[in-house]
Amino acid sequence: MRRLHKLAVAAASAGVLLASMPNDKNLAAWVEKRVRDLQPSRDERRLDEIGWAHGILEAEKVARQNRRPVFLFTYDGNIETGRC
Repeated sequence: MRRLHKLAVAAASAGVLLASMPNDKNLAAWVEKRVRDLQPSRDERRLDEIGWAHGILEAEKVARQNRRPVFLFTYDGNIETGRC
């Protein structure tokens, strides 16, 4: 029963997606608009303003030059469990 439910949801989702797509003549314009609409906003791109470094030695050098601290984030764990 669960498999049938998943199949029904997938079929309905595909139907909605296909119904919202334009014909071949307008497909390129539709795709371009969708891509434009899904781009992150200026506020969402604030992360790009961080001065990322490729390694700790480079980060320390840049920090000394700019008299700024280094924030060190290490990923060691499994993000699916919430432990990093």
